[in-house]
Amino acid sequence: MSFALEHEREAREFLAELRREISTHAGVGHSILGRMKTDPRSRFDFMVLAGQHFPLVGNFTRYMELLLLRAPSSEAKCWLAKVLVDEYGERSEGQDHAEHYQKFMHAAGHTPGQEDNVPLHPEVVNFIREHYRICIEEPFLVGLGALGPGHEWSIPAMFELAVAGLRKAGFAEKEIEYWTMHMDQDQDHGAWLEEALVGYCATPEQRSQIRRGALLSLDARERFWWGVTDKIVSEATRKNLPPGHSAASSEGQITLRQLRAKWRIEPKLIEDTTQESTS
Repeated sequence: MSFALEHEREAREFLAELRREISTHAGVGHSILGRMKTDPRSRFDFMVLAGQHFPLVGNFTRYMELLLLRAPSSEAKCWLAKVLVDEYGERSEGQDHAEHYQKFMHAAGHTPGQEDNVPLHPEVVNFIREHYRICIEEPFLVGLGALGPGHEWSIPAMFELAVAGLRKAGFAEKEIEYWTMHMDQDQDHGAWLEEALVGYCATPEQRSQIRRGALLSLDARERFWWGVTDKIVSEATRKNLPPGHSAASSEGQITLRQLRAKWRIEPKLIEDTTQESTS
């Protein structure tokens, strides 16, 4: 067997094992998702979930754009660009994924124009912050592991469970197109990014970075789902209390609109000043 074929075989074995590890991670099979078929959620619960999940949808393309800038080859850039073109709306009637998600939010009960004005659980903010950190500060392969295996491999499994819950809650198929669309598109995205990953699994260090990125992302995802669970409980308690009683407060929780005004996200130029000129 040639060296190239042996390398590809080892790479695909590593990626297959990583897929299995991801499929059993608590961020993918969190109890809020895993119980959708046996412990149905109400439309109110999904309204709360929608408001917490929207910031993740709105920031994903920016993660990809930042990672694209750092890709070490044109081939890697092409795989990332293919995913981005879909995110921009290539296969979704010309509307980007955030626009499709807003339709779901309106069906769930959010007021048009106020989608980014929802107080966010701290773990939602932490999820976004962590992914910007990964894509800007970590090595490229850590970022690719986070957005490829960590996102695109895990989303179809998570969304299959979410869609089951949405249907039980009475949402029409047209209202949940964002979710069903991703179950199909992200299968393609995951396959495309796997092809990008195959060329970067030659050494134990490279494989370690890819796996580390995937697990960093999924660990943050698990904390995100716990944050959503906490938010649903607190909002349901507030909704059901009689007048004059107080419940858990969202005071101090920042909105996506405030985050956008507060954060400045930019790639960094890092110049190695230790290198002396040889001229």
